[in-house]
Amino acid sequence: MQARGYSIHYVEAGAGRPILLIPGAFTTYRAWNRVLAELAHHGRVLAVDYLGVGDSDKPEAGFDYTVEEQADVLAEMVRALQLSDLTVVGASYGGAAALNLAARYPELVSRVVCIEGGALITPEVLNYSKLGDLLAWPVLGDIIWGFMQSGLFDGPTARSVMGSAWAGLSREEQQDIVAVVSANIRTATRSSWLGIYRAITRRIDFTDALDGLRIPVLYIYGTESKYRAVVDLNVGRFARSNPSIEVVPFPGGIHDLHLQFPDAVAGMVLQFLALTPAGGGAAGAAAAPRADALASGRIFD
Repeated sequence: MQARGYSIHYVEAGAGRPILLIPGAFTTYRAWNRVLAELAHHGRVLAVDYLGVGDSDKPEAGFDYTVEEQADVLAEMVRALQLSDLTVVGASYGGAAALNLAARYPELVSRVVCIEGGALITPEVLNYSKLGDLLAWPVLGDIIWGFMQSGLFDGPTARSVMGSAWAGLSREEQQDIVAVVSANIRTATRSSWLGIYRAITRRIDFTDALDGLRIPVLYIYGTESKYRAVVDLNVGRFARSNPSIEVVPFPGGIHDLHLQFPDAVAGMVLQFLALTPAGGGAAGAAAAPRADALASGRIFD
């Protein structure tokens, strides 16, 4: 479909209350495959490739890949599809985009589930790898990109993404995650990845807009996340400025919880929908479930 003059790709399954899934940085909709399969039994699920990844457009000029710009495009997509009583679920960069979409377009979103990410991310706290800077180099960048797209590093990259959780996955789960990583790189362009890298390594701060949000928000994170400093920064801000946001930790969880615990993440999303009223808004925020109610329904293998 077209949104703001760009081609946006998404996959859809199921029927009922709509759920929009936004993947993390450099990641296609495929990262949601296992979560989508479960959610589709209970609602209409749309997993999107935001601009710069997958089969969506990858603009080389006039678009800086900020979460605000991504949210603007997604807002037009939501309007065009006439989605109502919408739940938005985002991970990491996609989680920041989900929060930004809700904060700046509250009339379009009824509730948000944010898997890490946040409204305040600073370069110092993020402490992201500097490898992305090398993609900008004329010759060295070409060499690095060629190696990345060769497929030789798909397995090591998948293991790096999953960290300590890798050993606990079944062979099938490991193969699925390698396939996700392979698709991320295979469908990418060097310029779009460089744009996303630059966007996430600049300061992101839309806390003032988020402070006024009055819809149910669930923020979940892994206790073993390598970006725990970003989590702590945002959780502290939530406690001071928007205490209605429910925060639930996953014991032993990594950054990419939807890859590590897809069934548990899907279960928490469904619980959140069941415990929040249709329509969201101020009444929805007042009736948002407490963290202990959500946590009690989780199953960790």
